[in-house]
Amino acid sequence: MTTEKSLKFGILCNSLEFEKWEADCIRHLTSHPKIHLHLLLVNTQNSNAYTTLWNKVKRYPYPSFFFRAWKRFFLKPVSYRKESLAEVLHDVPKRPCETISSGKYSVYFKPDDVAFVKECKLDFLLRFGFNIIKGDILNSCPYGVWSFHHADSDFIRGGPTGFWEIYFKRKCSAAVLQRLTNELDRGFILKKGFLKTINHSYVENIDQLMQMTAVWPLQVCLQILHNATIKQYAYPSSQKPPIYKYPNNIQFVWFMMLLFRNKLYFHYEQLFRAEWWEVKYFEGHLHDINKIAKLNPSATISFDANSYAADPFLWPDMNKKLILFEYFDYKRKKGEVQLKNLENGAITKVRFNTHNHLSYPFTMGHNQEIYCVPEQGENNKVSLYKIQENGSVAFVHDLIKDFQARDSTLIFYNGFWWLFCTRANYFENAALFIFYATTLFEPFKPHLQNPVKVDINNARPAGAMFINDGTLFRPAQDSAKHYGHCVHINKVTILNTYEFKEEPIQTIYPQSFGNYKGIHHISSNAEGIALDLKKSKFSFSNFKNELQRKFRRLSS
Repeated sequence: MTTEKSLKFGILCNSLEFEKWEADCIRHLTSHPKIHLHLLLVNTQNSNAYTTLWNKVKRYPYPSFFFRAWKRFFLKPVSYRKESLAEVLHDVPKRPCETISSGKYSVYFKPDDVAFVKECKLDFLLRFGFNIIKGDILNSCPYGVWSFHHADSDFIRGGPTGFWEIYFKRKCSAAVLQRLTNELDRGFILKKGFLKTINHSYVENIDQLMQMTAVWPLQVCLQILHNATIKQYAYPSSQKPPIYKYPNNIQFVWFMMLLFRNKLYFHYEQLFRAEWWEVKYFEGHLHDINKIAKLNPSATISFDANSYAADPFLWPDMNKKLILFEYFDYKRKKGEVQLKNLENGAITKVRFNTHNHLSYPFTMGHNQEIYCVPEQGENNKVSLYKIQENGSVAFVHDLIKDFQARDSTLIFYNGFWWLFCTRANYFENAALFIFYATTLFEPFKPHLQNPVKVDINNARPAGAMFINDGTLFRPAQDSAKHYGHCVHINKVTILNTYEFKEEPIQTIYPQSFGNYKGIHHISSNAEGIALDLKKSKFSFSNFKNELQRKFRRLSS
């Protein structure tokens, strides 16, 4: 869908110097030809105020001294680095604003400033400055004032960013982009995302949250340009959690001890607790998964502690008892695709004419041919192959170029071919991307909202999608607790070239199948189910590789 509509916006800021993530956000918006920055409202409140040294000493918040000192002198996230945009924004009209304070933190804009904003006929304002904004300014634009809250507003209000998630040992760290109301952190949520809490590094936890959110205003604008509304994505938060502030000195000491413990455990896991997966095949239907879990598998594919089998795909022709899967070797630090015949136990290596890592051999039938789309992110593309039951393959064409996809999964639905995947080195367990094409033999185009969701609980593909009674269902990984913890089956409720929405309807846990800690893939047809299950084992090859990697990092 195309549109001639364009958008005008303004920025609320304290100066023309922005934090890096804010500058990135502005660049994302202004790079679009139909989104224009028309106004800067610059805060002048107390800019010339003079405070004596004695007053500073007397009023300093000593109960949080440790955190404040650490934040000022030692905490250096990349996202907080200052960037001057004075030259870039030189031609943008600027209006100095001195607000009216109310209480300790709330501010109101003067009537003439509100009137000026209304005269500019902006579509929205983006808040990167001022304190807690209230009053008529919130309704001065059709789409209101947008503001970020880098925490899950259902549990944590206030700040500091990313701190209390580690302190309270929360599995996920979240952020929201909201349209402000007069109630603190109770705005209408325009975008929300969840990432796994990096509990061993506060800096990394901050940076991942900021990086995730920088593209959100652009995504909401694209939705407006194509739908002329964002009401369906705005919903009020349902509860009022406590407001958190800077930690006191005792809390900060405990936090640092917690970070140290988490860091030790993180390195221990990397060195001594390697992932070990095995594939199991059960006869039966996915609807009966809970009953099937109590039965003995019809076949198992497993190897020693220095290698594993994962990502199984059943052969589309049910007359052939074949499973494609990833074989990973810790010695070579590389995966390959193998094909197992369940009737005679023979295993064949599938050769895709690449020496790079291969995994997730997505397989499907189409027009009496069998096709395979293996994960080959190092090749920076997604390629389609024809595959024979003897394991021979023939290259067809590249579906996507210049994109390091993870777990590419295809399906034909409502007149389009859809490709779901995540992206290497960009929240690859949490950020879901969609591409589409009208035929299987043309280049795929990116979805307007990519990434369509960021949710460590329910994003990365976990096997082939399927259609039942005209409804599309998508298995997805849940890696909030740890990578590949469990699998959700999602019902897709909206899917077109500019919208996507889904909701979980079923969860499959590894403990249902025995003493396992993870499951991250499931493949099913009318006769059977193949899935992978995870344990942690000591692998000498993995220990050697990780130790070498850590020494190289220390010496670099």
